[in-house]
Amino acid sequence: MMTRRTFGKLTLGAAGLAAPLVYSRNSWAAGKQIQIGIWGGSQGEFVKKRIIPAFEKDFDCRIVAEEGFTLANVGKMRATKDNPKFSVMFIDDVAIPICKQEGLIAELPKSDMPALANLYPRFGFDGWGSALAISVAGLFHNTEVTPPDSYAALWGPEYAGKLKLVSPKNTPSVFFLIVAAALKTGKPFAEAQYQIDGAFDKVAEIKANVQNLFDNGPQAANEVAQGQADIGLLELSKYVYPYTAKGAPVTMSFPKEGSFAGNNCQVLVKNGPNQDLAVAFMNRMLEPAVQKAFSEYAFTAPPVSGIEFSNETLKYLAYPVEEMDKRGLFTPDWEFINANRSAWTEKMNGIFAV
Repeated sequence: MMTRRTFGKLTLGAAGLAAPLVYSRNSWAAGKQIQIGIWGGSQGEFVKKRIIPAFEKDFDCRIVAEEGFTLANVGKMRATKDNPKFSVMFIDDVAIPICKQEGLIAELPKSDMPALANLYPRFGFDGWGSALAISVAGLFHNTEVTPPDSYAALWGPEYAGKLKLVSPKNTPSVFFLIVAAALKTGKPFAEAQYQIDGAFDKVAEIKANVQNLFDNGPQAANEVAQGQADIGLLELSKYVYPYTAKGAPVTMSFPKEGSFAGNNCQVLVKNGPNQDLAVAFMNRMLEPAVQKAFSEYAFTAPPVSGIEFSNETLKYLAYPVEEMDKRGLFTPDWEFINANRSAWTEKMNGIFAV
């Protein structure tokens, strides 16, 4: 495996993500190739157009990127477990416990990833991956609407037919269930997540206020901007703030009970081809210049410390980690959630199907 000295530096200049000045240090990678699974959409486009070409130039290698989403990417690892095809996979934190349990991923070699030194511990997942981008999940609303300071208000009659609710197909539906359990029990999110089974009567009580369910966050944000609904709950900021930044009348709000972390992550596929190159690529994804550019493009917070942003950019990011804590940014116990989510999805479908 490589040492810390094998990594070239990445700087951000007028021409974009620039190549390092010294190539000989990376000669070990010349001619190698790996296949990685990345996200689709705008984040994936940035990786393909800005990050991969610079990395390929620096290491004289080839990166083949295949777009997908968390469940699909986990499925690809399962299908090729006996003969791994991928070396790096982008997934959400919800799937890391599953991948670990099924033996699909390997622990990260910390000594070969110097960029991990700046990773906030909460985004290291006990060494089984790293976050790449952190969104904040909360309410999104039309800017002509004054959002409530508590989630509890959304159950009131004044919101009859004025809400859009995230579909149980999407991960943020779990956040909604935690909110419902917190309101019913009076407990904070960290405790309420274990009381969801007893909170479906609270879930049912909001039905009269729900105009429809959505599974496409950007589309829902656009519809709220057009005034088709007053408020949407809950969704990730990365789907809303791009519209806000372009001047659309939609933005996010974060009630007093707290908000949720949406963690886009990377994992090392167990026994994947050319793992030394895979580790180098994962390290590159965490380097400061890449994280800064990626965060500014995607309106997501970096999982690493020490990056400076303009005040304009910071309006859209929960960063640094002290700001995450200030907003009550909560990450659920995904092992517990995953064990129960199928049953909860069935119950939610039963409530909102008619």
